[in-house]
Amino acid sequence: MLVILIGLLGYVGFSNPLFFWPLPLILVVFIFLIKRQTVLEEKKKLLFFYEKLNREEAEGLLFKSTGFSEGSSFLDPHHAYAHDLDLFGMDSLFQYLNRCGTELGEARLARDLKKLNYSVEELKGRQEAIRELGTHLEFRQHIWTLGKQIREYTFDQTQLLNWLSEKPFILGKSVFTILRWGLPVVTLSMLAWVVYDISRFPALIVMMMMQIAIAGMQAKQIGDLQRKLSKGKEALSNYSLIFEQLAKQKFESNLMKHHHQMAVHAYEKVDEFSKLVNALESRMNPIAMMFGNGLFLYDFHAVSRVEKWREQYGAELPLWLESLAEWDALLSPATLHYNYPNYAFAEFNSVNNISGKSVGHPLISNKERVANDFNLGNPATVMLITGANMAGKSTFLRTLGVNYVLGGLGSPVCATEWSMPLIELRSGMRTADSLQDHQSYFYAELYRLQSIMQDLRLDKPTFILLDEILKGTNSTDKQAGSRELIKQLKDLKALVVLATHDIALGDLESQYPNQVINACFEGNIENDQLTFDYTLHKGVAQKANATFLMQKMGIIPGKG
Repeated sequence: MLVILIGLLGYVGFSNPLFFWPLPLILVVFIFLIKRQTVLEEKKKLLFFYEKLNREEAEGLLFKSTGFSEGSSFLDPHHAYAHDLDLFGMDSLFQYLNRCGTELGEARLARDLKKLNYSVEELKGRQEAIRELGTHLEFRQHIWTLGKQIREYTFDQTQLLNWLSEKPFILGKSVFTILRWGLPVVTLSMLAWVVYDISRFPALIVMMMMQIAIAGMQAKQIGDLQRKLSKGKEALSNYSLIFEQLAKQKFESNLMKHHHQMAVHAYEKVDEFSKLVNALESRMNPIAMMFGNGLFLYDFHAVSRVEKWREQYGAELPLWLESLAEWDALLSPATLHYNYPNYAFAEFNSVNNISGKSVGHPLISNKERVANDFNLGNPATVMLITGANMAGKSTFLRTLGVNYVLGGLGSPVCATEWSMPLIELRSGMRTADSLQDHQSYFYAELYRLQSIMQDLRLDKPTFILLDEILKGTNSTDKQAGSRELIKQLKDLKALVVLATHDIALGDLESQYPNQVINACFEGNIENDQLTFDYTLHKGVAQKANATFLMQKMGIIPGKG
């Protein structure tokens, strides 16, 4: 309606100038309403993401599939343990844990899950920060909602970080300094002269065309720079909003105080950079290009301002982005702590012992989860777990591995107590073959075991999870190979949990009583029904279920 009214008043105003008088007021109202609409649309967008976040959180608390990013891009079937432990992909630990607002945070969270390299001091600092962030519910949710808007802009840091190390081609060059200041002075003086003497107008045009031509000589390089920076500009503009949110918070933990100080300095400077790139992009307007370069050599000034920003803050930008990635990644375990305040934080020891009470898998629902106590390295360092099919051996290995990973990044773990040393984690549970490398499952498994042994012989203390090794050979050969491997592992700096169907290996406990210990998961067949309690027992499994299941399914004949 206002647009129509402005048009009518403008049309009638040519007949009666009195109708022009209301136009400024109506324009002010129109601009106010446009801005108001923009604010309301942004608020509506934020509320949409808030609703989405809390809906997904509710689904997650019920242990249903959620729409949180699953981290498929971080999948690596040859990783030392990530593939075996289902760290990435649909219904993975990453999807369960991930509450990062930005792609930077997700990449950092994935890196932390795949590479456990924090010191005890760093982990204690992270635990303190996670506890504190757990209490900042509105802040965590607001960062997530802001981050969802950033996802509208793909941001590849590579080009931007490469530009930070490049040398300036406008700033500091004496020729360009003289041109960008000297020529506009002459041209603007000529413009002032034309006001008094119109006959000098051709000379003004000549000066303007000269400046446009000079700017044109650098147009390709400036255009390349503009395109390079424009790709990250929108994301950085939004990152400045995220930095601003952190800058408004107050923290007590040392780690978050550090990130807060970074954010206070970063958010204004990152926003300033975004505005400078916006100004550089303005050169694409034909009128702005003609008069901006014709009168002021605008391109040269726009580039020099961007280069001056790089000179002042370029070395800090990667640190700001790294800080953002770290504290954004911390929001994920902080949310886990908020959702499950009864989960314990890991304690760290130097005696090569892993122990826990009521240890469960965090991805199994509270109603179905069976928690077990666990103790390895006090003194036995090799645990042999036997049990029937589906009794829970593989799940228990993943339970230990997942909680070890969570503890190793400072997160709460699914246990009431958890103590661990900071050693390497390796697994051999779900070995992948490779057609490209002409590698069978059996050889892939052997190469995995070879890699583990090489690390151990280099004196690297390691926590090792192995599930039914040497699957590709006959039972006699498999048993002999398993025995020899265990004999090697018991004398090296390793904590080993090995799940197997081969109950004959149970005699190793009596041969090496202070080095090997037996545990098992049992099934129970009663009233023609197979049940499991998924509880870890001492000793060697006594029951098998393969024949019973085959008879039950009609694969082989049942008993008379």
